[in-house]
Amino acid sequence: MGTFRLVGVLHLPPLPGAANYTGQSVQGMAEAAAEDARLLSAAGFSDVMVQDASDNPQPVTVGPATIAAMTAIGVEVRRATEISLGVVAGHNDGAASVAIAHAIGAQFVRVKVLTGVSVGPTGWIKGCSMQVASVKRLIGSNVEVWADAHEATSAALTGDTRRAAAEAIAFGGAHTIIVTRDSGVPDALEDIAAVKNTIGSGVNVLIGGRVTATTLAAAMQGSDGAILGSALKDGSGYGARIDSVAAHAMGDVYRAFIAQCNDGVSAHQLL
Repeated sequence: MGTFRLVGVLHLPPLPGAANYTGQSVQGMAEAAAEDARLLSAAGFSDVMVQDASDNPQPVTVGPATIAAMTAIGVEVRRATEISLGVVAGHNDGAASVAIAHAIGAQFVRVKVLTGVSVGPTGWIKGCSMQVASVKRLIGSNVEVWADAHEATSAALTGDTRRAAAEAIAFGGAHTIIVTRDSGVPDALEDIAAVKNTIGSGVNVLIGGRVTATTLAAAMQGSDGAILGSALKDGSGYGARIDSVAAHAMGDVYRAFIAQCNDGVSAHQLL
């Protein structure tokens, strides 16, 4: 395993263009996001990702207003910290995510359904690998594509995580695979082991959510990274921010693992 990726997600408030947008200033959102990004960096996170997670109902693809707002916010987040930056827009707008990421100098995008077909709250969600590849070529972007092989907000028609991972890499050009299980980290790690047996060890496989401070060490032992969102927030509402105590607790476990993994200390001993 290479360097473990500890990714903190900034769940943005409802943005312009969303049905539930309340009129909040984009500049105010950008300043809050930048502050939270600095907090994650100080806590020891390796990556930060911006997401329009509060737009409800969340569309599969986003409009110009959302793209403009995410770009303005992303610019401030990029200025605030030097850690790796990612973008996820809409339920599955890979093309918009790439465009935003390229404009703000981000390193990766997360795409929920890169290949195949899934069913989500809005109906059918088709793979967007062609759109992603086309935009990357059009604007000359080298942004990495992190693709979900199994995620919590839609259900793939095949239900085969290993096949989804293999297709995302071979057909969709994914650089990293993400697996999430609502049932928790143990089931996600079981899936990740199966995926690695299928695709080999050359591609990182991350847990996409449901990781807590008590399960992070186990996640570090069985995966290549963890994406943390709700576990870092100071509340459940749209205005929730990154909680400093929660972020530093995760960072402490992460740093302890990084410092000791080369000394033969099991991740389970860090619990």
